Amino acid sequence: MSILGWRRNKETIWEELQHEARLAGREVGEGRFQRSMAVIAAFSAIVSGFEAYIQHQRGAFSHWLMWTPVWLTPPTVIASAAALLSERAARKLLPAVSLVSLADGILGFIYHLRGIQHLPGSFKTGQYNIVMGPPIFAPLLTCIVGVLGLLAGLLRREKLNLREYPDPIAEMAHKLNVRAEKESLLWRVESQVAHGRFQRSMALTAAFFALLTGGEAYFEHLRGSFNQRVMWTPVWVTPLMVLTAIGAAVSERAARMLLPIASLAAFVDGLAGFLLHLRGIQRMPGGFANLRFNITMGPPLFAPLLFSSVGLMGFIAALLRRREHAR
Repeated sequence: MSILGWRRNKETIWEELQHEARLAGREVGEGRFQRSMAVIAAFSAIVSGFEAYIQHQRGAFSHWLMWTPVWLTPPTVIASAAALLSERAARKLLPAVSLVSLADGILGFIYHLRGIQHLPGSFKTGQYNIVMGPPIFAPLLTCIVGVLGLLAGLLRREKLNLREYPDPIAEMAHKLNVRAEKESLLWRVESQVAHGRFQRSMALTAAFFALLTGGEAYFEHLRGSFNQRVMWTPVWVTPLMVLTAIGAAVSERAARMLLPIASLAAFVDGLAGFLLHLRGIQRMPGGFANLRFNITMGPPLFAPLLFSSVGLMGFIAALLRRREHAR
């Protein structure tokens, strides 16, 4: 292939990538990313389920409820896979499993609080028991899976081919049939989500989970006395992510311009943290040859990827539209 031909081929690939990116952005803005959201929910379920297994293995699964986030991982992944193939599964099965996951995360948070309370000195010793006791915010981070799964159930499917494009006449008839239902608050919420008009809510959700993820990173890294400067990065990125996400809820301009930058920082920091945690496990005695022990006792391998999930939520919020006010 000549240099000229290679350059033309490169330009064609770049143009195709740009076209696909614009199409993806438009579909997210219209609320047509149900399959993609199901994939993100499955990824988050695997990450949080694995981390719950490793962390609870340290405690030798001393309470049967320590198994529940592990047990919920396979059903969530299966429901997400079914949502890729079937819209009915996306509407019914995935939200049902996600609700259970959401409840389990809240229940786990209560039990972790109780575990800290039962330590010598209870909450009177403050920071020490929070740092050395059960990770206080970790169960709430599994709620990310529940939130993403519930959103997937409300979204519309991507247009994979021309046959999936809606018939304008059929859509108009559907609108006439459901006009009476517009008085229902639940219907209005579902309609706004289905059409990608929930930018404010998604931005605030990203801010909430960024605060939890950053807080958990602070306490986990405090256990290691922040012996490397890079351990401060998720703590530094958290205020940026939280403030820009809150700003995105207030200002559409902040949502379009600032939130993607903060989300990219969170996403990259999560990936970098995963690689550094992997390197930390490798440097332990036995390295990867003693993988099971080192993963259990070493730095939490997949925990930084939850920060990447928060970054993805921020990206999605930046692409969504503002709420359509009723006339």
